[in-house]
Amino acid sequence: MSWRSGSKLFVEIWPSIQSNIPDRELRIDFTSELLSIFVKQDMDPFDVEDIHSDVRAAMRLSGIEISEPERYKDDEPTPEGSTTKRKWWKPW
Repeated sequence: MSWRSGSKLFVEIWPSIQSNIPDRELRIDFTSELLSIFVKQDMDPFDVEDIHSDVRAAMRLSGIEISEPERYKDDEPTPEGSTTKRKWWKPW
């Protein structure tokens, strides 16, 4: 699969993932595994990182780097000095 066709396919699949996996943690876990497969097949993750914050959380879970993390205002880091524990899918 080429990086373009992989990105296009993922973009087409994403709305179905959102509507059929309502639990956010399960959706992120599933998407993480799916993205790993797509990237292994030569998809460029940069093409899909701006789709949704859950996609970026799934990328982080898979160890896939976010190219431009500063662009995403919905991915809020923990405040400096916070002792709050984070969820495993949070970016901070």
